Amino acid sequence: MTKGNYTKYMILFFLVILISALGIKYFNDNYIYTDTISENIFIENIDVSLLSKEDALKKLKNDIKINDITLKYNDKEYNITPNDFDLKYNFEELVDKAFYYTKTDDYFENVKRFFNLKNNKKEFSITPTYDEAKLSAMIDNISKDINIEVKDATVYISDSGDVSKTKSRTGLELDVVSAKEDIYNAIKSKEDKIIELNVKVIEPRISTDDANSVNALLAEYTTKFSTSNKNRSENISIAAQKTSDVVLMPGEEFSYNTLTGRRTKANGYKDAPVIINGKLEEDIGGGVCQVSSTLFNSVMYSGLDITSRRNHSLKSSYVPIGQDAMVADGGSDFRFKNNYNHPVYIKNIVHDGYITSRIYGNIEDKKNITIKVDAYKENGLDAAKTYIEYRDESGNITDTEYIGKSIYKNPK
Repeated sequence: MTKGNYTKYMILFFLVILISALGIKYFNDNYIYTDTISENIFIENIDVSLLSKEDALKKLKNDIKINDITLKYNDKEYNITPNDFDLKYNFEELVDKAFYYTKTDDYFENVKRFFNLKNNKKEFSITPTYDEAKLSAMIDNISKDINIEVKDATVYISDSGDVSKTKSRTGLELDVVSAKEDIYNAIKSKEDKIIELNVKVIEPRISTDDANSVNALLAEYTTKFSTSNKNRSENISIAAQKTSDVVLMPGEEFSYNTLTGRRTKANGYKDAPVIINGKLEEDIGGGVCQVSSTLFNSVMYSGLDITSRRNHSLKSSYVPIGQDAMVADGGSDFRFKNNYNHPVYIKNIVHDGYITSRIYGNIEDKKNITIKVDAYKENGLDAAKTYIEYRDESGNITDTEYIGKSIYKNPK
């Protein structure tokens, strides 16, 4: 190659380099490192292609409004403004991301992204931010305005039989979780709409009609005890009080042990004579079985459904054979169900060495009942079979219900 040809080739080479450099610079200045966002870039379906950062931000704020949120329940409306809980959308952050998407520190990545955008759009999603504590506080305030505490009707019958009642109240309770979810969805969707609040209606366990239906004494039973043993007398009073003034709704079960609690000194019970394994011994809670036995007889005479009852190992002095109900911590429990369509009310009265258990209910549920006990010997031991006899107005037996079999040990 001659010297002249070499010079020509070198000039041509440098011209190619110069032209390429000028072309790359032109490409960079006009397509990569511009003062606008590259083409085919969207923020939440809003096309921000070829816009400056300032214009893109204006477009977002113009197209996506941060509106008030209206919550509604019946004729009440509650307005929540974005400022109330610091609601913001990350517009500035996303505009920066869109702007610098083809302007990273990696030139070749920028070129790759630029050409990829020719056929595929890039979309950024808006992320809302807000003060969760402030939003929760606002929902709590709304719930306080809506919520109504449910209130059961009450029945109280005094020892003398005077009846007092209070009315029930239906409760309302805002579904806070549902309300928050609806607000979150409204924020996410950025829709301007009214949110219907979900409010639960809470019916009382005991309605006014239920309370008013207690209008008759269904049955009562009385037993006598000696007041000379103060500890036993106190145990009777405690157990009677804990199982008294109880409203039992239709289908509900009464549990003697649940209501009295464990017979411990911490619960106020004292040491007194109690039957243990066929012998009379001192133990905590002696006397509570007289309360359960008295109640057992009243329940039988009222016709309620007895679901759990056991006799003592020895015959009791305060009730006839076959008519006692033994209870023990962690063991035997006296239970019965309200098998009527109306509530029943249990009342125990302790006075001057007598305990009386009364069952009140609706006059429609009052039964004519007699108790039949067939006493006999079984293997040399006293035994009895207990029955409830239902009678009509003329005293004729219409039905007989078997209650259970009792076997008693001989006293040691």
